[in-house]
Amino acid sequence: MEIGFLGAAGTVTGSKFLIHNNNTRILVDCGMFQGLKELRLLNWSPFPFNPRDINAVVLTHAHLDHCGALPLLVKNGFQGPIYCTEPTLELTKIILMDSAKIQEEDAEYANKKGFSKHAPALALYTSEDVEKTLPLLRGIKLHETFPVGSLNIQFYGSGHILGAASALVSNGEKSVYFSGDLGRSNDPLMWPPEPPPECDFIVMESTYGNKDHSLTPSKDVLKQCILDVARSRGVLLIPSFAVGRAQNLIYEISELKRAGEVPQIPVFFNSPMGHEVSGLYEDHASFHRLGPGQFAELMSEIHSVKTAEDSKSLNKSQGPMIIIAASGMLTGGRVLHHLKAFGPDPRNMILLAGFQSVGTRGWSLMNGAKEIKVHGMYIDIGAQIVSSDSFSAHGDRTDLMNWLKASIKPPKKVFLVHGEINAAESLKERIKTDMACDVQIPEMNQIVSL
Repeated sequence: MEIGFLGAAGTVTGSKFLIHNNNTRILVDCGMFQGLKELRLLNWSPFPFNPRDINAVVLTHAHLDHCGALPLLVKNGFQGPIYCTEPTLELTKIILMDSAKIQEEDAEYANKKGFSKHAPALALYTSEDVEKTLPLLRGIKLHETFPVGSLNIQFYGSGHILGAASALVSNGEKSVYFSGDLGRSNDPLMWPPEPPPECDFIVMESTYGNKDHSLTPSKDVLKQCILDVARSRGVLLIPSFAVGRAQNLIYEISELKRAGEVPQIPVFFNSPMGHEVSGLYEDHASFHRLGPGQFAELMSEIHSVKTAEDSKSLNKSQGPMIIIAASGMLTGGRVLHHLKAFGPDPRNMILLAGFQSVGTRGWSLMNGAKEIKVHGMYIDIGAQIVSSDSFSAHGDRTDLMNWLKASIKPPKKVFLVHGEINAAESLKERIKTDMACDVQIPEMNQIVSL
């Protein structure tokens, strides 16, 4: 059995792992690269394998850095099944279609305004490409064993977001466990990840391998931000992932309001995709902590921003108010128009509620940038910037170590992926010290024989 580390190696993005066993080839995740320009350019490069030769894709969850390149795979000849949990199946349909529409809109806007270096600017893939991808999705229950050629596969819950899973892949002699993205032990909505089953090798994420999250609870961070903008009569703009992060924010803001800890200022949720996603929490209640009907009640307490016209009107509104809008790292979407409208005013606040990849606008703001390039022009940033990792859906260093130590039997070797090199190196030393376990940090495109 061989593993090709074709993404998320030395970086947190573009998850893509090719397993080759006898005549069977499966891809665990097929994600888009995000962040730095040199990473984003990889999305336009040919796959380092023939997509027609892949028997199946095993998808751990529906974030774009794990599922976003699936339409490209299909566009280039892949025709096999894409296995995932039922919630991931539903989320992936929504997320891929939204991704295609955003790319099409961004390309159209760039061509209209003439700020792209390419003539014409093109979408990485289109809605038509997504339509050809969706019929390949296959829903699988947690712990159900399913075969792909010479391999058997099982999903285990990984927390993180709705439907997220880890994947155990076995050829009968050797087994490798792909953690996917691991959630937190104390996430407000998601259950904690299941401990690893007995396996020979673990491919493990290391996003926060070099640090623990702030001891300040996310609800306390939100409370202070809301109180501050209520006093300044400003706007609290929260760039947010539409899947997972937005739902947690809505839940905790609602909890604060119900407890009377913050004023009853309006909350606008500006993500049509996010609204679709929120409906799935009712359909898959076993995957999170809330009971039936509870999330629908939360959604009834906020203002939905559905049309582009409503979004534009919001930019002319006065505070105090809260706007939650995608994307979480300010890489695209409606939040960029809000950034242009509200970013310059010192009465306003921008809350960066989670990880910001190097090279993204969110990362620049987090590191003190006073001007940001949006749609080909620079805008001044006068708003207060608050950055907190308390909202993260990823386990921190302690969570990761506790998860690994909970293994039924320590693995022979751990491969650390999905982390910047400093985070992976730090976690490597911690694992070697605490568990006397062999650890490797694979390089991009490295092939390892198990």
